[in-house]
Amino acid sequence: MTRKTRLRLISCIMLIIAVLFVLCAVSNPQLGSVFYIGKFRVGADVWRVCYAIYGFVMTALFAASFFVRDSRRSGKE
Repeated sequence: MTRKTRLRLISCIMLIIAVLFVLCAVSNPQLGSVFYIGKFRVGADVWRVCYAIYGFVMTALFAASFFVRDSRRSGKE
């Protein structure tokens, strides 16, 4: 199995886990609860933004796995 194939397999698994995590997190009834970190209010709107960023990053990493080149050594070291 080449490095590229392993990377794509791992990134596909990570993307599936990320999608499942975001779906479970958004459907959690405690998403609407508010708590404070100092004076900073953390509510459902902040969590939705965090989950959207997480989903975007995982999708970008999955897409990036298709642009990785195989490393071939030419013997010029």
